[in-house]
Amino acid sequence: MNKKQKIWESYLPGHALGAKVVTSKIKDKKTGKIRESGDIGFAIRFWKRSLKDAGTLFEFKSRKEYTKKSQRRREKMNAAKFAQWVKDKHQD
Repeated sequence: MNKKQKIWESYLPGHALGAKVVTSKIKDKKTGKIRESGDIGFAIRFWKRSLKDAGTLFEFKSRKEYTKKSQRRREKMNAAKFAQWVKDKHQD
């Protein structure tokens, strides 16, 4: 099974941030028997990537401590100033 098939089968319908462990049939080289194997590592990586893309982890980490509105506004202004500085540097 290739990577695209694994990604396609990892989606859980009805669960936006879920991931399913995909089982694949593998032929054992020594005995010649076919056994099923689940790739839990792939499912965890897929789940973490979906959480990151959705912004859930960032939201969770930002809500650990309360930040005052003035602090959020100040951080937003500093980020905008930095972005403007970078943009001006690359124009020259």
